[in-house]
Amino acid sequence: MLRSFSSFCLVALAAGSLLGCKKDCATPQPSCYSGTVVATTCMLGVLVDVDPAYPIGARAVSIVGNRFLGNNVVAVANSATLGNLGQVGQQLHFTYTKTSAPTTPTMTCLAADGTTTPVPFVTLSNISTMSCDSVRAK
Repeated sequence: MLRSFSSFCLVALAAGSLLGCKKDCATPQPSCYSGTVVATTCMLGVLVDVDPAYPIGARAVSIVGNRFLGNNVVAVANSATLGNLGQVGQQLHFTYTKTSAPTTPTMTCLAADGTTTPVPFVTLSNISTMSCDSVRAK
């Protein structure tokens, strides 16, 4: 009985090792990201340049004024929920989920004010102005 139970545990452990991790588990994702609001646009909403240590965004240049925005920029899909936190220059700390680009605009934009190249859309959550380290310390 003990031998069959041990064999079962060994088989379960081997199966779990082979089937348990479907993605690259060697690089754990941080629980908190940081970035700076670099622009607010009608077409894309709030644009955030994320800390370069976490390459989740793309290089972006604004259509209006051809101004460089950053190398790791994301468009915030839930921009309307940011309120005063969506102001240019604001440092944000957050978690996120990838989101597809909106299929229909939420408002009519009178001018093209997005970016010259596509940037990924994300939905921010757990948004704070306090650094990730200070939030974890509490």
